[in-house]
Amino acid sequence: MPAAPSTSPATPIDPPTWAALEAAAWAAWPALAEHEHAGWRLRTAQGYTKRANSANAGPEAQPLGAQDLDRIEAHYALHGLPAIFRLTDPGPQPALDDVLQQRGYQRVDPSLVLWRPLAAPAGTVPPATLGWPEWLEAFQAVSGKLGPGQATHLAMLRAIQGRCAAAVWPAQDPRCAGLAVLHQGWAGLFDVATAPDARRQGLARTLCQQLLDWAAAQGAHHAYLQVVQSNAAARALYAELGFVTAYRYWYRVKAS
Repeated sequence: MPAAPSTSPATPIDPPTWAALEAAAWAAWPALAEHEHAGWRLRTAQGYTKRANSANAGPEAQPLGAQDLDRIEAHYALHGLPAIFRLTDPGPQPALDDVLQQRGYQRVDPSLVLWRPLAAPAGTVPPATLGWPEWLEAFQAVSGKLGPGQATHLAMLRAIQGRCAAAVWPAQDPRCAGLAVLHQGWAGLFDVATAPDARRQGLARTLCQQLLDWAAAQGAHHAYLQVVQSNAAARALYAELGFVTAYRYWYRVKAS
């Protein structure tokens, strides 16, 4: 079990814990297909989210030369997708960021992985959970995310193999939705969304606390989530819930 995180966001994460957390996040948000090249996971899911449609470094990731990058770009072109690399700090190949910039890749969506230890549940109301189709309908209603990409979203949800809580709040009239997904003691929070007219009412905080308590009751030792660095409102909420920064990541996207 990793040591409890410090309250300081500058505390570095050790390589084994970084690798375990990355593996948990990949399992919790599965791509529909993966291909391995030189220790990099080339994930594809019909273009739905950068996380599931990018090259991610595993702990054994090797330095990538021009021929490697050509092959990775060809792999994504074969799937009708732009080449995207998700880079982390810390990570196994820090020089790649400069290489990709020189190759014409744009740096987008700087983000944070936040984490916190889990203790015994605080006795909150259990989360109101739904089956995948019903939960996705509620998520679409509160988030406004519609369109053909939601069919891919459903396929990805159904591909999750760990224990999940697909929750909404309030139960009778959902105005907030979110997921908790377990993998080897790690509990990831994903797809937390609140209807625009119901924000700043504490609904997301209540739902997240329910999910954290559920995860602790299932034996999870840590919770984590991923948030865009510029999302000040979400970061404030997660800070109230005890989350601190584990590490940072961003994407490099091949310019068209």
